[in-house]
Amino acid sequence: MNTQELIIIEVFCKECQIEPHLIDDLEDFGLIQTVVYENNKYLHREELVYIEKVIRLHNELHINKEGIEVVLDLLQKMDQLSAEVKHLKTRLGLYE
Repeated sequence: MNTQELIIIEVFCKECQIEPHLIDDLEDFGLIQTVVYENNKYLHREELVYIEKVIRLHNELHINKEGIEVVLDLLQKMDQLSAEVKHLKTRLGLYE
């Protein structure tokens, strides 16, 4: 396994000034995923932006885990609808 793509959870938590149990709670609820390698828990580097968004929703806006799940689902649907509108505008432009 290429550990260059992974960040150990303790280091991430220290940098973000959060408790490691928050990561465990978010993982148990299914909002984030971790990787266990050689008895250490890691986060994927490519998912850091998403994980930081989840943590911001929890810490700064005081949204509970259920609410975070709803917010993330709505954001995903907004992105899908935005992409669909862009696609339809492009198709419509072909007929003008």
